[in-house]
Amino acid sequence: MGPVWGRSSYIDDIAHGASTWDQLCEDLDALLYRLRYWNISVSLPKSEFGKLTIAFLSHEVSADGIRALPRIVKGIEDLPFPSTYKGVQSFLGSLNYYNNFIEDLPVVAAVLYELDEERVRAGRNLEAAKESFEILKRKIVRYCDIQTEPSLS
Repeated sequence: MGPVWGRSSYIDDIAHGASTWDQLCEDLDALLYRLRYWNISVSLPKSEFGKLTIAFLSHEVSADGIRALPRIVKGIEDLPFPSTYKGVQSFLGSLNYYNNFIEDLPVVAAVLYELDEERVRAGRNLEAAKESFEILKRKIVRYCDIQTEPSLS
C-alpha cells in the first residue's frame, strides 16, 4: 500500500518500558530509527525518558502495574446522580468498559436501565436508582484502586 497524499497523522503517546536501563536505551535507539525511517518527528520538549512511573491513557503505569489516575477515581467518587435522562444514559454507556471487570454489574445497573425520561425529569421514585448509582460508583472506585499487571498484547 502506498502513501495517502494530503493526510496528516498524529501520534499522541508512545509508551515503552524495559527491565534494565541498557535494554531501554537499546529499544529507544530502535524506536528512534523507525521514526526517522518513516519521517515521523518527535517533540523533544514534550518527551519523557527513563521515568519509573508515567501517566498514560488515564492510568498510572509503572513496573508495579497499572492503576487508574487518582484524579479519575476522585472524579468518579464526586459524580452526582444525573439530573437528566441523557445523563443517566451517558453514565450507563460509560459502564460498558467495566462490564467484564465488575461482578454483577448488569444486575446492579438494571434499575438504571429501567428508568424513563419522565421519571428522571420529575425526580420521582428514584431512591432505588440512586442507590444503584452509588453502589456502581463504589464498585468502579474499588476496581480502579486495584493494581493490575500490564498486558503486552
